[in-house]
Amino acid sequence: MAKKKSSKKKTVRKSTKKRTTTAHKKTTKKTRKPVTKKPAGKRHAKAAKRATTKKTTKKKVARKATPARKRVIAGKHVYAFGKKTEGDGSMRTLLGGKGANLAEMTSIGLPVPPGFTITTDTCAAFYKNKKRLPKGLMTEVAKHLTLLEKQRGKKFGDESDPLLVSVRSGAAVSMPGMMDTVLNLGLNDRAVEGLAARSGSERFAFDAYRRLIDMFGDVVMGVSHEHFEKAIDDLKKKRGVESDVDLSGSDL
Repeated sequence: MAKKKSSKKKTVRKSTKKRTTTAHKKTTKKTRKPVTKKPAGKRHAKAAKRATTKKTTKKKVARKATPARKRVIAGKHVYAFGKKTEGDGSMRTLLGGKGANLAEMTSIGLPVPPGFTITTDTCAAFYKNKKRLPKGLMTEVAKHLTLLEKQRGKKFGDESDPLLVSVRSGAAVSMPGMMDTVLNLGLNDRAVEGLAARSGSERFAFDAYRRLIDMFGDVVMGVSHEHFEKAIDDLKKKRGVESDVDLSGSDL
């Protein structure tokens, strides 16, 4: 009988302990005070400062990555575009619409054949100086032409594989119908033979030469385009053909 009482007492003690523990937990939850955040210490303040500095640095780097606008150089007559581009789209007044656009396209990586632009200031100086070329202009042109030859791997006026260039006029404001063009500059009586051999087409070479003579005569020498058209029309009648393409290389 004594043993049974002892086991009952033990049981009572255990259950009482459980109830007490549960009651203590509930009381603790109710009476627990809200935790207040302590102000950031020196370490936290330094970390925050570092994060802000990184963000600022990133922004600065991004700004530096933006391509800077090209600088206008006083007294410079010629600006290159290609592997080395000296102008950009903001220089329309100085380079004209075509020149500025070509410079902008090459600077952003578009595949544009290289070349150079003679400034509008140079053109104004030419007329102001009684149609005399400004001092130093042709030296700059020769320098840029040499650079162009190196980039293309050809020589201007070469008898076997000539470098051909086109010359186009331009202005800051587009003027349809008022712009002049001379194509295939670099051909001559010997170079045309080299072009014919290189291209494998005599007709192509002599037609290119014919166009140069026509445009150079009209734009540069002041010989009216009508004279060249009359000559080609007379030749077509003589050969009994209607179109220019029906004329052979020997005809041209």
